[in-house]
Amino acid sequence: MTAPGHVRVFPLTAQWYLTGWRSKYRLHAKAIRAHVDDRDRIIGFAASVLGYTVALGVFVGPCRTTRAWFRDFGRRFGRYTIGGWRTVRRVPVSTGWVFGGKGTRVGCTVTVASRTLMFAKLATRAEVRAHREHHGGLHGKAAR
Repeated sequence: MTAPGHVRVFPLTAQWYLTGWRSKYRLHAKAIRAHVDDRDRIIGFAASVLGYTVALGVFVGPCRTTRAWFRDFGRRFGRYTIGGWRTVRRVPVSTGWVFGGKGTRVGCTVTVASRTLMFAKLATRAEVRAHREHHGGLHGKAAR
């Protein structure tokens, strides 16, 4: 099911979207699939009735951002980052997870009135210590 050029998009949250367009199908339903993390996943569903298609799914692409900022901090308990941005499309309220390597949760996001605040852990205390010991110099014992 390929959408034509004229598609109406209604953001429900920062990632969930309701979309609609005219189609050639009189009666049709289909799962929307994407290749994520080396696996095929279902990211939404689409249904067509009498030439109109409506889809609901998790689409990252339509939600553009502007004016992003990030600050990294922390040494003693690990490295963290906090950041924020404004979404171009209207997003009333949304929350989400930040994922790191191997799909583990490392932080969260909260969006209110199209402004998003993100908090995430970059490295644990042990990883910071191992990095300092490996690289030595200013990042080694002198920095403690």
